Amino acid sequence: MSQTQHDRLQKWIDGTKTQQKLGVVFPLSQPSLETVAHIITHKLCIPVLIGPRLKIEQLANQLSMNMNGIEIVDTEDDPIAASKKAVEMVKEGKCAALMKGSLHTEELMSAVVSRDGLRTQNRISHLFVFDIASYPKLLGISDCVVNIAPDVEQKKHILRNSLEALAKLKIMAPKVAIVAATEVINPAMPATTDANQLVEFHQTNPIYPGAIIEGPFGFDNAISSVSAQIKGIRSSVSGDPDLILVPDLQVGNILYKSLVYLGGAECAGVVLGASVPIILTSRSDSIFSRIASTAIAMQLTDPS
Repeated sequence: MSQTQHDRLQKWIDGTKTQQKLGVVFPLSQPSLETVAHIITHKLCIPVLIGPRLKIEQLANQLSMNMNGIEIVDTEDDPIAASKKAVEMVKEGKCAALMKGSLHTEELMSAVVSRDGLRTQNRISHLFVFDIASYPKLLGISDCVVNIAPDVEQKKHILRNSLEALAKLKIMAPKVAIVAATEVINPAMPATTDANQLVEFHQTNPIYPGAIIEGPFGFDNAISSVSAQIKGIRSSVSGDPDLILVPDLQVGNILYKSLVYLGGAECAGVVLGASVPIILTSRSDSIFSRIASTAIAMQLTDPS
């Protein structure tokens, strides 16, 4: 799994060694079990498989995967039952994080956000961290997965979740670019007025201490200081953001897939705001992305 072109995420993987338990929920697909094998190889954590034991063992046998020493918590052959068991195990202190296996995202997240689930006072949101060859450092983008059309108050929660996570990942004094289609504040474009409100709010009531939050930016002048200079934008964030806040899920999702499929990026992603980090894998995710996501989740479980 050599990924020297993504050495910043690889460094996280190589530097993460824990004895924390990761609940892998309903791992009834080849990518799920391959990920478990790589997690064990890299000693990132201790995976615990939650689902129907017989089917898991049958699949492992088909894949010639050695299951010796791997804990399986037997459940009904039902993703909802496995999700509920995973939530129960977290609440009992038996898992420090969860990873989605071959079930649908809604099946796992409905158990997480239920009244008896893993909600906290924080809003649930998602953070991606990208390793892009053309960008000099890791780049966070939020929210590309969970919040469909967040309003200003919800964006404050998304920012706070993401900035707290970046701090745990040792990305300090982060620079945040709030992006829209343009840097001009236009009442007909809520993304621009939301950005302006967030910036003004942060100046008097810091959303997260030490963070520099600016916007609105067009994506070009957020990511390129040359573009910003051409447009006469003076900013300490332009060309150097650690985190990009997108206006809605559609923008975030398209941007995320563009970076991966056209830009050759790799990314690690985690759901924030629940009582433990949650890794929402996609069937199309690379093994490298799954492992990098696990490394991030394990670092976020570190109480220090």
